[in-house]
Amino acid sequence: MSHRTPWWMPALALLMAGCDESSARVAGVTPPEGLDYAHEEPWREGTFIPPPGPGGRILVTNSLDDTLSLVELATVGTPDFRELARVPVGLNPVELEGPHHTAVSPAGDFYYVGISNYVPGGGSGPHGAHGTGADDGYCLKLDARDNRLVGSVRVNPNPGDVIITADGNTLYQTHFDTLKIAEMARQGRPESDMNANLAIIDARTMTRKAMVEVCPAPHAVRLSADERTAYIACWSDEVAIVDLAEADTPVTRVKVAAGSGGAVAPRHQPYALTQSPTTGEVWVSSMASRQVQVLNPQTRAMVPERAVPMRGPPMFGAFTADGRTLYMPYQLVDALAVIDPETGTVLREVQLADAGCLNVHQVTLTPDERIGLVVCEGDHVGPGTLHAVDLEEGTVVGTVEVGIFPDSVSILWGQP
Repeated sequence: MSHRTPWWMPALALLMAGCDESSARVAGVTPPEGLDYAHEEPWREGTFIPPPGPGGRILVTNSLDDTLSLVELATVGTPDFRELARVPVGLNPVELEGPHHTAVSPAGDFYYVGISNYVPGGGSGPHGAHGTGADDGYCLKLDARDNRLVGSVRVNPNPGDVIITADGNTLYQTHFDTLKIAEMARQGRPESDMNANLAIIDARTMTRKAMVEVCPAPHAVRLSADERTAYIACWSDEVAIVDLAEADTPVTRVKVAAGSGGAVAPRHQPYALTQSPTTGEVWVSSMASRQVQVLNPQTRAMVPERAVPMRGPPMFGAFTADGRTLYMPYQLVDALAVIDPETGTVLREVQLADAGCLNVHQVTLTPDERIGLVVCEGDHVGPGTLHAVDLEEGTVVGTVEVGIFPDSVSILWGQP
């Protein structure tokens, strides 16, 4: 498949055309409350990899071979920048489960991985392409010292993004359930029946605290500085704003632009979010329209005149701590755009394709903000790559080959 087309779109198109009735989830059926949603027999094997040192460790999820690539943070920019280990992650050692995105506890003692339960070519279930799995997903809790599974909680199908609060006590996990959109559309159901949930999880006990209906196929989720509000990118050309401090967690949905589409025929396809640490503005990466659009958190309205056009689909970016620079990776060209958020000007670009990057997905900054850690999906058949980019020089100073279809990069802070 050409990397010019989002990987799940052919599968979604087939589902929209029709699918076998026996393979579809039963519309409107939810598991009864009170059941134990942890996995019955979790796979608890650990590893013999040394625990992270004071320098910290880079985690990369490899969604098509059920592994995590581990790289020592201190080796960035040195000849020792390489994969320390590739460790298995999941609940079933013999089945592809699709680990998707990570959240790291502030103390650095645990990390959390979404299990999306999809297999390419698997159709509609129990495992399908990204966003089209019919089986429930999980959120896994792993011990950072030995990568051992210490807990899990069952959630809805197709987990998307996962983040953690500053105190490490609560996880928020979305569900990028495009299969639900396809099934409801095929049955002639309204868009309201296509909504998926935001799971609110107690990170200590790995139990679900709440499931909040938000929008069709929610993916990226970010929290306001006071953590009273969640912002979610919705495939339906919207941003969902969730008031977490209210008892009934009300949801407000804002279209990303005038003349937007809906869940079945989106014109923008919001997928990723990047939030300013100083203004709280939410920058929405819309894949189809190839724009980064801006949501004002005070007015809860989009600011259309500040949208930044890109030469390809924008993905998961990163701000500097002072909020003055936004680094935004985008596909097709496979480059890292350096944006002045005040003016919306693309100041320069760092070309990544020549360094072996295909389908750039996310950038994370090192603590000193001198290096951008950029993960690239690859062709979804062979290995993907992790690149260290000198942000001042605008050059790639190191490349690590990782697993198949990596889709996130995060930093696990070391222990003294």
